[in-house]
Amino acid sequence: MIKRDYESYIILDGNFEDAQIEEIITKYETLFKKFNAEINEIERIGRRRMAYPIKKKQNGFYICFNVVAPAEIIAKIERAYRLDENIMRYLTIFMSKKELESKSKHLKKKLMMAEAAKIEAEKVEAEKVEAEKVEAEKVEAEKVEAERLQAESSANLTEASEEKK
Repeated sequence: MIKRDYESYIILDGNFEDAQIEEIITKYETLFKKFNAEINEIERIGRRRMAYPIKKKQNGFYICFNVVAPAEIIAKIERAYRLDENIMRYLTIFMSKKELESKSKHLKKKLMMAEAAKIEAEKVEAEKVEAEKVEAEKVEAEKVEAERLQAESSANLTEASEEKK
């Protein structure tokens, strides 16, 4: 049996609780393992509004299983998908080496962009904190100056009142 790379997508009812969704994911994860398929990744894409209703539902929870398995195993898994009432739609696609490389490059680029955005956000936050610190120091300096001027003016008033006596 020749093992190949596949992506197997399923759409669950979007109204399910997170615990129910995790239970279904675990069910299929154990099914893949039972058939000796390697699970590279389970991507929980999340709740999305669908383009058109499926079984009178507008929202779905999307999940992608990246697996390495023989074609016979994929047929068995798809049969299990078909029989499961919780799965609204499923699609399993073969991933060629070229597609895998392309996806890998795309994910690396996406990760680098996310890291760059995170660094930029941290830089902006640091500048904001620094500006707040400078502003606080300025306010404190103005307060000290106002207290000094008030003390000086009260000292002048007491001197003036003593001179009048």
